[in-house]
Amino acid sequence: MITLYREMERGKEFMMRQELIDVAEASGLSEHAIGPNNSRNSRNEGYSYTGWNSMKTLTNKDLVEKKSNPAKYYLTEKGKETARDCLARSGLDGPAGPLTAAGHPAVELSDSDSDEYDGSSPLIGSERSGLPNSKAGSSSSFGNGHAINSPLSSRGMFGQQSFSAMGSAEKCLLAVPPHQSNESFLKAYEVVLILYDRDTFGPRSRRKVIDNIRSQFNIPVEIKHLPVGDALWIARHKELDTEYVLDFIVERKNVDDLLGSIKDNRYKDQKLRLKKCGLRKLIYLVEGDVNTVDGSESVKTICFTIEVLEGFDVQRTTGYADTEKKYGHLTGSIIDYYSRNFSVGVDTSRLCLTYDEFVKRCSDLEKVTMSDIFALQLMQVPQVTDEAALAVTSLYPTLLSLAKAYTMLDGDRRAQEEMLKNKSDMVNAGASKNIFKLIWAEG
Repeated sequence: MITLYREMERGKEFMMRQELIDVAEASGLSEHAIGPNNSRNSRNEGYSYTGWNSMKTLTNKDLVEKKSNPAKYYLTEKGKETARDCLARSGLDGPAGPLTAAGHPAVELSDSDSDEYDGSSPLIGSERSGLPNSKAGSSSSFGNGHAINSPLSSRGMFGQQSFSAMGSAEKCLLAVPPHQSNESFLKAYEVVLILYDRDTFGPRSRRKVIDNIRSQFNIPVEIKHLPVGDALWIARHKELDTEYVLDFIVERKNVDDLLGSIKDNRYKDQKLRLKKCGLRKLIYLVEGDVNTVDGSESVKTICFTIEVLEGFDVQRTTGYADTEKKYGHLTGSIIDYYSRNFSVGVDTSRLCLTYDEFVKRCSDLEKVTMSDIFALQLMQVPQVTDEAALAVTSLYPTLLSLAKAYTMLDGDRRAQEEMLKNKSDMVNAGASKNIFKLIWAEG
């Protein structure tokens, strides 16, 4: 879809199948082969999936239109809007440079521009993210050395929700602290930004960072030894002093550390821990200029993938000072969201974990189980997302338990290939089939 959009911007009205495959593969956007791969040494040997399988989904979703014989592929208006949106969120520049969601060139912010931002626009909320009655906000993409401010009118700061968090109306509501009917959020609770006690801000001391955020944004900031993540927010009851963890958590990475974690696979383990911590809004904060590292395209692709496909919210900052401001603006937006939605869906919302419950839950994540290892193995299979892997391991915690389930189908190949798809909405047909091939490989 992005390839079609880029070629359309260069004047092409449509693309033929092989031309589209060749250009898309040359772009480096896909982790797997897009066209048929006949190499015997292919790392995808044994799997029938290629990137071209996604074309059916694009046409079914009215993002791409197929005409004529031989087929010509056109991008629909809906597809153009979606492609612009993806480019704006990922920082994968179009032919005319970075694009905003509206399709206009993005404006680069210098450090002085960033200082002048007063945070007056709410940063949380949209229909798409399941946060009701919210105004548009802003999100930033990778630019050439600076954060790019790209208005995303349909989304706000917190973008696409994790697939596992979408569905019925009650699932779209964030967890809330306990409250009495008609009780005001700010009357009952104080929101506190909690920073990880081992996180560093370059030459700045933690005390200096805390003082900066407090003085600029008039919010309480504390340091704790967090079991997961680098920042989160608690709602502390003003009378009882009970602390509840709000439904937001930040994993902060400078670009060098992120690239290193991609290379040694720490990234996948850290991402899995975040997904299992029990909080719904997972924020990946990438700090620094991605264009200064050798593996910049890898970093951009990872950010694009975890945001658009996996539901994380990826935020970018230029450096330490910008990160302090980001924390301040996020805190204000979280307070604003809970103030306006504290009584929404009282009977259907999940209750926030207490801080002690959160720590206990996360301490269990330190123990690596057979199920965790199995999930990481499944994530290497084509078309198996993190959500799909976790869905499978919730049904079958080990490879042996899954293999036994296949044997119960008495050699019915089709039933075996479709078993996981039929068991969980998180597993699509291709993933279901590929997992069966992994477990029940022939020859």
